[in-house]
Amino acid sequence: MEDIPGETAEGLVPKGPDSDSKPGSPDGDATASAAQIPWVNPSLADAMLQLQAKVKVDIPVLAAAFLWRHEMNVEKALEAMAATMSWRSQSGAAEARTKLLTNTELPFSDFPFSKEVFNFLPQCEGGLALDKRGLPYAIRCPGLADAVGLFSTISEDDLIMFQIYLNEWRLFQLEQHAIKTGELCGILIVQDMFAPEGLLNAWRKQGKKAGVMRRVTGMMDEHYPGIMEKVLLVNAPWALHALMKVVTPLLPPRIVEKLQFIPVDQTPARLLEYISPEKLPSFLGGDAENDEFVAARAAALVAKPGSELFLKAGCVEEQTLSLEPNDEAACSIFVEGGLDIMLSCCFLTDEGGTDQILPASRIMQKEFNFTAPRKGSLVLHFDNTYSWVKPKTIQYELAKLPGEVQKGGPDAGYSR
Repeated sequence: MEDIPGETAEGLVPKGPDSDSKPGSPDGDATASAAQIPWVNPSLADAMLQLQAKVKVDIPVLAAAFLWRHEMNVEKALEAMAATMSWRSQSGAAEARTKLLTNTELPFSDFPFSKEVFNFLPQCEGGLALDKRGLPYAIRCPGLADAVGLFSTISEDDLIMFQIYLNEWRLFQLEQHAIKTGELCGILIVQDMFAPEGLLNAWRKQGKKAGVMRRVTGMMDEHYPGIMEKVLLVNAPWALHALMKVVTPLLPPRIVEKLQFIPVDQTPARLLEYISPEKLPSFLGGDAENDEFVAARAAALVAKPGSELFLKAGCVEEQTLSLEPNDEAACSIFVEGGLDIMLSCCFLTDEGGTDQILPASRIMQKEFNFTAPRKGSLVLHFDNTYSWVKPKTIQYELAKLPGEVQKGGPDAGYSR
């Protein structure tokens, strides 16, 4: 969400109806609470009073978010809200809110198409997944997603409907929080970029099925302003930076501003800034049991991202990738156990020439990319001859970037 100086989060945090409120009724506790939210930001409190003098506010957190986005300009906020209110009546969002207010304990399993979505897009939100503010946070595992399988069972419109129910549920949580605290906040999104087959291979596997990302993020940016606070891309390999070259132009600028890349070695510390250890699964650096959050991610812990190379003491090994002219390759290397390996890299042309890419050096971790000037092979040379005793286990990904990443194709992306 847009930054709010002096508040605890980058978003808005309002509260929702009491258990005996009358859903959808202007006289119910849900709507009556709108005027009672003790907004801690004076400018927001004043702007809300001005707005409420002009229109009835049924969803206070949404109204406050539009005001904040438009710098407390009531007229501009009203114009944007009018378009969203029309969309809500046509899209099913208003109906979803009514159902959620009627049954505030409605589980995710009863959201439309939730079974299919959770089966093919591993994730969790709420339950044990609560941040230090007491708000639910989201875990998404795009590296484990199967978009092809998902869209063989449901349509893009079905996925949008699931996302609408999820966003309405989030609004309710934020409304509940705002009534207690007067803060305007958003939901923390944790995108775990771990991919057992390597992120580039996962990208290829999804193919052009990720185009729905544009519909999801566009809807969230236009009709649910501020609902997402930060989007932390955790356990992020170097290859993600290359893929995001094509993703970011497809996202609304306000969404892009929320993205933060968190490398593997920094993931636990960063997440523990926002989430207590007992509310964070161990695969993200916490103390909680993995199975209580994302079972598919817990099962994937036995897998290794990319490829694994076991190099005995005193031995050498080479890995090769064939490239055509102008092909771009990405490489990510990590030596397990805090050990190192002697690494060098060269490019062998089909004419017999050799170009040194990386001189030999001892590394624990290394990431780089390379664009082939002509047809040839990129060769990684792992040398463990300096070690007389210790074998080395090396996790690496060496892959050619998909064509849509190199050329900025239109169908790449991630969904929220």
